[in-house]
Amino acid sequence: MKKVYLFALTALALCACGQKPADPIADAIVAEMMKGIDQPYKITVDHLQKLDSTTFATEFQRRISIYDIRLDQNTARMEKFIREGKPRNATKVFQALQRDTKIFNELNAMKEMMGDDTLKTAYYDYSYTYSGKVGDQRISPKQAFATVTPDGRVLTFAGDRKDIHKASGLAIPGYKELLDSFKEEEEDKEE
Repeated sequence: MKKVYLFALTALALCACGQKPADPIADAIVAEMMKGIDQPYKITVDHLQKLDSTTFATEFQRRISIYDIRLDQNTARMEKFIREGKPRNATKVFQALQRDTKIFNELNAMKEMMGDDTLKTAYYDYSYTYSGKVGDQRISPKQAFATVTPDGRVLTFAGDRKDIHKASGLAIPGYKELLDSFKEEEEDKEE
């Protein structure tokens, strides 16, 4: 009897060793990729590799420099429209300048409020290959990239590595709400 019991335990142990443990990062990436898909799917993530990490300080600097460039460009555009006698265009650019100035200032304030926490990791860049099936359509292996926060929240994913940082500002606490507040203001003006 002991031999049968020992054999059963050994067989279970071998079966458990043969199964690949679930990877929470891979699971989060698949869940985000398939968000809004109402067909049955079976997607497998292979070759998941952490490529890099980004601190909040770096992400703040990235976002602040984007708005700094936009402010310079829009100032030049507004001055050009004024010189050309195009007041409607100048007014639209002036409104964009006001919005971008507020966002620029708010980002700097948020950075100051975070203090030493800006040195913490905001997100990691990952490379992975995925394949599987969505509905009746097979997906052959494709390489993709993603940014994932330390707590496993997927910020972005893209087929090209240069595109994964386009929305990674969402890692900054309060950044999404800041941008949403300007959308709400614009909607209120339209009504």
